[in-house]
Order: sequence, then C-alpha cells, then structure tokens
Amino acid sequence: MVDADERPRLGTGDREIDDAFASAVLPRRRFGAHKWGVGGLVIVGGSPGFAGAVVLCAMAAGRAGAGIVNVAVPHGLASVVAGAVPEAAAVLLPQGDSAAAGRRATEIIGEKLEKSAAMVVGPGLGQDESADALLSALFGFGGARGAIGFGGGGTSGTTGGGGLVGSSGKPVVVDADGLNWLAKREAWWEHLTGSRAVLTPHVGEMSRLLGVSTDEVIADPVATAREAAARWHQVVVLKYGYTVVSDGERTMVAGDAPPSLATAGSGDVLAGVVGAFLAQGVAPLDAAALAVHVGMRAARRVERRTGTIGLVAGDLPLAIAAELAALEGVEGRSDV
Repeated sequence: MVDADERPRLGTGDREIDDAFASAVLPRRRFGAHKWGVGGLVIVGGSPGFAGAVVLCAMAAGRAGAGIVNVAVPHGLASVVAGAVPEAAAVLLPQGDSAAAGRRATEIIGEKLEKSAAMVVGPGLGQDESADALLSALFGFGGARGAIGFGGGGTSGTTGGGGLVGSSGKPVVVDADGLNWLAKREAWWEHLTGSRAVLTPHVGEMSRLLGVSTDEVIADPVATAREAAARWHQVVVLKYGYTVVSDGERTMVAGDAPPSLATAGSGDVLAGVVGAFLAQGVAPLDAAALAVHVGMRAARRVERRTGTIGLVAGDLPLAIAAELAALEGVEGRSDV
C-alpha cells in the first residue's frame, strides 16, 4: 500500500472516489435493453507492432458494458482483433499517409459513430505519417506535419470546426498516441470546442501537453489536473499514484494507488472502460471517476493471485467485470 503521507492534498469541495459514489453513478440496464441502446463505442487505434493496445482497450470496453464495440484499425490488424476479441466488429481503414487517406478514414469512422454513442482515440495508434493524416482529419487540423510547440512560432495549420471529434457532439476519450499528437499542435484544445472529451494522460504526456517539466506535474497532481481541465474545458484524468479526475470545477481522487498498475497496457484498459461508461450515458466526469475506481479495485483483486509484480494488463478486464458485479450486488448472491 502507498504511505498515507503520499496522498494528494484535497481542496475544498474535492472528494475521494469511493464505493458510494461508484454505486450511485453505475449504469443500470432495463428490461428490453439491446446492444445499441446500452452503448455503441468506436475505438480508433492500433498500428503494426502495437495491436495489443487496441485489443486491450476493446476487451475492457466490452467487460465494462459497452453493448457493441467497433474497432477502427488498418486492414492488416483485422484478423488480430477478430482473434483476440471476437465480440468486437472490425472497421477497416484505408492504408496511406496522405491527407486524402486520412479524410476517407474519418468518413468511415464517422459512419459508425453516427449510430454509436462514444469514441476512444489513440491506443496503439502510432506516431507515423499515417497516424498524423488520420488525426489531422479527426481533429480538424489542416494536415500540418511536425511539432509545433506552445512556445514556437508559425501557425497551427488548422481548418477550424474541430473535425469529426468536435462536430459529432459525441463524448470522446483521447489517450496515448492521441495525446502525444495533440501536444505537438498549438492551441489544440480549441479543436475540442463543443466536444465532451476525457483526456487520460500519464505524467509524461501531461508534461508535454502543458509544456512543463514532469517535476512540476507531480509537485501537486490535484492542482495540475484541475488547472489543466479548467484551461482546456474538458475532463482530465491524471494517472499518477492516486489518480486525479477533474473537470476544472469538481475534482475527485482515487482512494487507492495499486503499484501493480505500473505495467504496459493498463492505460489502454482504463481508456476502454471510460469509453464504455460514456457510451452507456454516464456523464464524462462521472464516467472517468467510475472507471478509475473499478480499475483500482480490479488491480487489488488480481493482486491476490499474482502479487504486485505479476499482474499484466490482460488480467484486468475480467477483474473489472467482477468489480462491477460487486457494485451491482450480483457477486456473492446464492442464486448466481
């Protein structure tokens, strides 16, 4: 367990994420529910060498209740997704690093998003020119390549309107390579105007998004997350120790900090769970906080078998489902 002295400082109105909160915001299914009605989710990610990230994201989303999961990946990864997550539907994106290829891929994603309720962008997407073309179209940038730091000169290369992400009106989780890409664009948050985004950076990603050192981020994680959320007008999930969730006005902190989650793929799992709750109609701040809570509890559940060292991200989706069952009051019932 983490020492009590390492708990973040909570301000007036801040609260710890606990079982009472989680139970209150947990999505519930009604009689006659169907897969689209309980939440269609589109996940955009995956690239050669990083297929596991989008697979973990999709697995977690399904276990967290997304009624149907569409995984938008390059053609070559379709068989990987189908083999690992047979419940998910693969959405095949065209290959290529041109602006035209990015626009066509965005059109295909948009067709699926029209029927879906939420989207996740970033897990395993990579940082090559193909990813750049796709993200430029998704976020409404004009395809400008290369890094444009907050302090740099030049223009942002924007087209306005926020692309599919900004114009769809659907909530979106931006994670991993999606965050790294945004960090290279000037005033990137302006392209999220009108969107309901949840950004899920770890310390390194947050330092790049803010243009500050990692030491400055961890000096006061609660204040960092709160101020970033207020500046960007979105929900921020800062993954460091006791994970912080804030929309700039309300701030919540995880009640535990399992060190076992320091393992590749755990962030992809979290992104999928947040996306699943968004797809089921949970408000962005509540969806993020609920996902953090069940993720922490799931890690502790797995640790009882593996210890803190042996946990891998693939252990988490089923454990998350078990934690959700406990919140529903299903776990431990004599009739199941």
